Amino acid sequence: MNHDPTLRALLILLRDPDDPMAAHERRCFARAARMDADRLRVRPMADGPVRPHELAGFDTIFFGGSGAYSVLDDVDWIRWGLDALRRVIDARVPAWASCFGFQGLALALGGEVIHDEDRQEMGATWLRPTPEGRTDPLIGTLPAQGFWAQEGHHDHVTRLPAGVTPLVTGQISPQQAFRVDGVPFWASQFHPELTVRATIERFHHYRHHYTADDDHHRVLAALERGQDTPAVGDLLARLIRGGFGHVDATTAVVPAGRPQDAETGPKPDPSGVI
Repeated sequence: MNHDPTLRALLILLRDPDDPMAAHERRCFARAARMDADRLRVRPMADGPVRPHELAGFDTIFFGGSGAYSVLDDVDWIRWGLDALRRVIDARVPAWASCFGFQGLALALGGEVIHDEDRQEMGATWLRPTPEGRTDPLIGTLPAQGFWAQEGHHDHVTRLPAGVTPLVTGQISPQQAFRVDGVPFWASQFHPELTVRATIERFHHYRHHYTADDDHHRVLAALERGQDTPAVGDLLARLIRGGFGHVDATTAVVPAGRPQDAETGPKPDPSGVI
């Protein structure tokens, strides 16, 4: 997919604005969406509640990860972020929420999220589409038997809210992606915007939040053995070009040419647990 200089997107920043990974996240979303970075506006949640007019005029809205925070933290901007997620549903703008955004959307709609470091997932994780996911207009473009995606989290969605369709499942953390019914809003525990290399860069910055000092080298070595599934990296570009702004996403059809086979070759530990 080629870059489209006319596309405009909004990234709702769910981390400290002065965090060096804020710029990293913007670059990753722009690369994955195949758009110019200067056409991706960043709106830090720390700036205050999002107003409805701030969501107008964009082809897509993205919510990313957080790294240093849990969605369960008692922080004003996290509460504002949950409200922003609900506002995007009301606006019916095509949207994707990754990781922290996925957990936040589940929580905002009445689901359940817990903190469980024993089930931490880090790096390339083997996931599978659900039966509903195989016919979804976006997730249905992924290999039907399974795919690799990048993860880094120790909060887990344990119960989905009503009014969503589960699309992807995993071995350690079963709830991995869903779509809000009737609106073009997808969310995933995995990061479609990250490659193996970008995950390693992110880990270097947040490693003290995820590993003990004497374990960094072991985890880094495991991350470097990770794999990418190219179709995962295409999801955001498909979303922003998919014409979902005025259709019910549940009635859209799976594009032709969906990969049918699982990834092949040597695989890291499919548990995704480091």
